[in-house]
Amino acid sequence: MTPASAVTPSDDRCPVCHEPTPAETQLWTLRSHHRTSEGEVEYCIGGCGCLVILVNGEMIKSLSADRR
Repeated sequence: MTPASAVTPSDDRCPVCHEPTPAETQLWTLRSHHRTSEGEVEYCIGGCGCLVILVNGEMIKSLSADRR
């Protein structure tokens, strides 16, 4: 096991837009969640602004951040 200081979060990239995530930015933040007949639905926003929707932990939809 490596110490936490050996981990380089600046190497992280968003799986949606592939933009690098700054070290000081949290990669994903849970914005909302609720239970449906299909299972647990979660809405998460990335440090880059992308949004992902998960059902039972599996990504079913992703939206890239508007970079205009």
